[in-house]
Amino acid sequence: MSAAWDEVKRLAADFQRAQLSSTVQRLSERNCIEIVKKLIESKLIDVIFTTDGKEYLTPARLLKEIRDELYVHGGRINLVDLAQIIGVDFNHVEAKASEFLNSEPNTCMVLGQLITIDYLDHLAEEVNEKLHQSGEINVAEITKLYDLPGDFLEQV
Repeated sequence: MSAAWDEVKRLAADFQRAQLSSTVQRLSERNCIEIVKKLIESKLIDVIFTTDGKEYLTPARLLKEIRDELYVHGGRINLVDLAQIIGVDFNHVEAKASEFLNSEPNTCMVLGQLITIDYLDHLAEEVNEKLHQSGEINVAEITKLYDLPGDFLEQV
């Protein structure tokens, strides 16, 4: 009888521990994929698939990634490189870059590259420094050095 009572006490203690512990429920990767698929089909979310097919990006996230990469690259980045870095199709990057340009007045598109006013300020400082060192500098030299069109450089 004592052994039975000890067993009851042990089971009661196990039961109490089970009730006091918090439960964590996890969804399997397959379940997550099914949920996202249903949300996409129901048009409740809009996602952009990465080129490797392992991740999704929301349009807002893609816009943030573009902004972040432009900052990391000093205010100038090629859209082709941007698409490879972020890992999405070029068409998505190009469309979001156009949207980005509409919302960012201090950014422009030149020869498939996003360029910020901060980059242009830095460029102007470098050109000014070269001008002080050599006494003269021509647009063709700047064009070659920075890989930017001459007419754009003359406007800036």
